[in-house]
Amino acid sequence: MRRYNAPYNGLRFVLNKSTGEIHDLDNEKPQCQIDEIKPEHVYNCDSYSMAQVARAFLSTKINGCYYCNPSKDNG
Repeated sequence: MRRYNAPYNGLRFVLNKSTGEIHDLDNEKPQCQIDEIKPEHVYNCDSYSMAQVARAFLSTKINGCYYCNPSKDNG
């Protein structure tokens, strides 16, 4: 479910900057625990590829969420 409040701002993908996990809010599951991500660790974008570019500035590996983004999950 897309979230229109800050820091989500209605965008589809959430990159957890702390873990490198990318969530798809259009396919969010309770197991994603989006509400548990600290606001300062949230990076939102319109596409998965934009999240991958943002990851280039982080020291974490990128991975799709097992629950909401399984086609991009690397285990």
